[in-house]
Amino acid sequence: MLLDPPGWHRLWKTGLPHWPYVQAVDEALADRGIPPGIVRADVALRPYHRTDCRDRVYMLLAWDVSRTGARGGVQLRWDDETGWSYAKLGLRTDDVLLESPITALHRVFACPDDVAVVAYGLVSSWRTPQGEYGAEWDGASQARTAIEELRRLRPSVG
Repeated sequence: MLLDPPGWHRLWKTGLPHWPYVQAVDEALADRGIPPGIVRADVALRPYHRTDCRDRVYMLLAWDVSRTGARGGVQLRWDDETGWSYAKLGLRTDDVLLESPITALHRVFACPDDVAVVAYGLVSSWRTPQGEYGAEWDGASQARTAIEELRRLRPSVG
């Protein structure tokens, strides 16, 4: 289980708006017995001079080849606008062999247990995500509100 994040950027004193989702996904992965990997969660700030894009709230989960039952590593990526995608990696973590959205997870805030099912197939055998998972995480509404609040409170420079 992940520890609460240490101090984050001073612009979001209440913490990362999607941290509860990160924790729920991490817990679902642990419950399914998926070996620990790298977990990154943050907000990628847009440049102040650009008005045509929004800050990107994201999570990255990665397992190198030593943690998978396959010929390479795996990454799962999530952001609050596009949802989940995956990448199959070579022996080096910067060697991306295949990238694809996870269309089986129909919701941006897919149910963490469904994410764990998909992750298990990828981590254990590089199995491409199958099935249809349409359930949404029960904390999605609160996370969306927190994300919008972060964007609303972000100071503008002008």
